[in-house]
Amino acid sequence: MKKLLQLALVGLLAVAGFAEKISLDAGKAVHLDIPDAWVSAEMDAGSPGLTAMGKTVRYVTKNGSNDAVLVTIVTVPDDRFNDLENLKAMVEETTQQFVSGSVEGKADLKKIRLGGRPGFSVTFTDAELVGKPSEKDNYKALTTCFVYLGEHFMLTATVFSDDVTGKAYSEGMGILKSLSLELPKNTL
Repeated sequence: MKKLLQLALVGLLAVAGFAEKISLDAGKAVHLDIPDAWVSAEMDAGSPGLTAMGKTVRYVTKNGSNDAVLVTIVTVPDDRFNDLENLKAMVEETTQQFVSGSVEGKADLKKIRLGGRPGFSVTFTDAELVGKPSEKDNYKALTTCFVYLGEHFMLTATVFSDDVTGKAYSEGMGILKSLSLELPKNTL
């Protein structure tokens, strides 16, 4: 019986995956739960859009499916994005680049909650890739999320996939929904 319980525990741990900690400044960190079917991936140093003002991590499926999650946490100078109207305006402006090439033809913002904080997500389907075979790292769809985490940190995260109804996409969104912000303990 004891061996059976140990095997069950090992099985649960294998399914659960691992916890990822992204260290920020002054003892702050972001935590994510990564499913066992996913792995941290190297970033291309020349990738456009990467910033020196924040941290970026990328996760891909171990089975090589055409799915990925990109998480970037940037510092912002003030708390203006704590106001949801300011955040919404920024998201609308930032996502306009995807509208013209999308099946949707518009940015349909949806409210999302990550790390206990409100934000917005929007999904786009690439009109040129619909009905075509999968091409590695050329994704048919993306869901991008923006959440102001407080403490001068903005999360921008994107789940890339060829199938927004598939298991890998759901797991990718689950990675984002597992997010929590760690703040240092008050020592006074």
